[in-house]
Amino acid sequence: MRLKTMLLCAVLAACGGEGTAPETEAETETSDDIAASTDDGVLFVFATPEEGGDVLAAQDEYTAELQKREIGIRARDAAVTRFGDLAPLYRQDTLPWTDEEKDALRDAINTLLPTVSSIDQHLPERVLLVKTGEIVEGGLPHTRANAIIFAGGGIPSGGPLKALFLHELHHVMTRANPQMADEYYRIVGFEPCRFAEPVALRKNRLSNPDAATYKHFAPVGRDDAEGVIPYLYANRDYDGEGRLPAYFGFGLLPVDVEDGVCTSKTAGPDGLLAPDAVPEFAALIGSNTGYIIHPEEVLADNFVFWAMERGDLPNPEIPDAVGAFWLGE
Repeated sequence: MRLKTMLLCAVLAACGGEGTAPETEAETETSDDIAASTDDGVLFVFATPEEGGDVLAAQDEYTAELQKREIGIRARDAAVTRFGDLAPLYRQDTLPWTDEEKDALRDAINTLLPTVSSIDQHLPERVLLVKTGEIVEGGLPHTRANAIIFAGGGIPSGGPLKALFLHELHHVMTRANPQMADEYYRIVGFEPCRFAEPVALRKNRLSNPDAATYKHFAPVGRDDAEGVIPYLYANRDYDGEGRLPAYFGFGLLPVDVEDGVCTSKTAGPDGLLAPDAVPEFAALIGSNTGYIIHPEEVLADNFVFWAMERGDLPNPEIPDAVGAFWLGE
């Protein structure tokens, strides 16, 4: 299945909730705590394990969506079915930054500062940089509140680090501006709807911390459906083998749309469509990225391409539109 490759691609070419992580008064932060600052004073701050743990243990939009099956997979224990029992494991997996990692992140962020400063009016005043091991989200980088979580126990270097930072910064920025989502997602053809998620389907879901809810659909007709929603699910209960990515299932959920409500045409994962079976979907979102599990992720990769001035893309108009949107052009 391509999904694992897509997710790995997102990590190298770069899964939340409302709110902002607990703040520390700026005057108590030392130069060693700060990675960079934009022209308008947005601070990128290295989080201590305690600060990072507070972010990961907080209740938010993402934790409200978590289902029993996926909690067990994240905890690597099928008997764990409550976020309250998962949160201490996430706290324990939050790590301190090494001096070498701090230097690498400072170099990467400062190289990108001219571009980041041009859109920093959309960012929170502080962006936390959190380091975790392989327990938190199976070692996959992601975001929560105003924090970028560099999971997996380390960070890449060079271009991949810059791309990863930009991809996750995009999620922090869109979370801080939820009122812009409907217009923004239209860049890749998605329209808003209220999703009536069947109970049998919901219990199988895998929630993405970077885009925890389904509020938009792609209006591509297929058979007797009026559109599709990219849908991520757990393909089995935790069985003692593998980390979170090993349990990913993915497909396009056919929906009908009436009065702004998306109603699923299937009660469970068996009714999901393979992306390759819906070529109209690929035509709608473009071919720049294979990370297609949510319009948020499609746009995050295109944000990276815009910021890093990628010129070898099949659909260069998409990153151009992404950049123009955030620049207000």
